[in-house]
Amino acid sequence: MELDKSPFFRRIITPWYDSDPACWILISWALFVFVFALTGLGIAISTPLFDRYVWFPFMLASLTLVLIISVACRMIQRHIKG
Repeated sequence: MELDKSPFFRRIITPWYDSDPACWILISWALFVFVFALTGLGIAISTPLFDRYVWFPFMLASLTLVLIISVACRMIQRHIKG
């Protein structure tokens, strides 16, 4: 028995880890980590002893920024689609 392609009573159910509260919690924690990484980047740049380790806070900040943008775009797309 084949199901209808687009019945009117079906809705997409989002999992708990992709819900709005979970995404907002993830974005807020990621913002905290982003500020922490920027602080570490500033200290690593200003201290000549830490010149070799500038890559780590830079990588942490860039990966966190990609995470924030990714989750925000996913939330925006979900709210535009309805």
